Amino acid sequence: MTAQSFLLVALLALGIQLPAASGTRKGEKPGACPPDDGPCLVAPDQCVDDSQCPLKMKCCYHACFRQCVHKVSVKQGSCPQDRLRCLSPVQHLCHKDADCSGTKRCCLSACGRDCRNPTRG
Repeated sequence: MTAQSFLLVALLALGIQLPAASGTRKGEKPGACPPDDGPCLVAPDQCVDDSQCPLKMKCCYHACFRQCVHKVSVKQGSCPQDRLRCLSPVQHLCHKDADCSGTKRCCLSACGRDCRNPTRG
């Protein structure tokens, strides 16, 4: 591999890693999208990214197409993965992190969302 090829590969790898390392994409506002639990509607996307939405709104999937919706705050840490399979109907015990006490997060589990202690991250 020539020095120019190596440099190109290194720059491409670095470029791919930068958005993931910073945690946000260009034009992305802080906060998170609310869960998209409603029925799907057939409609064209109304936005492509957060920069097309008013100040306190994000471009999120809602009714299965992208539109500007009110963002929700997110607590620190990541939701633990749930590898179980639910045999009962899905039941959500929370809708967003603010519904949970202390540092607990509203996480998707096998049978719906519930409040869980986050993992580091």
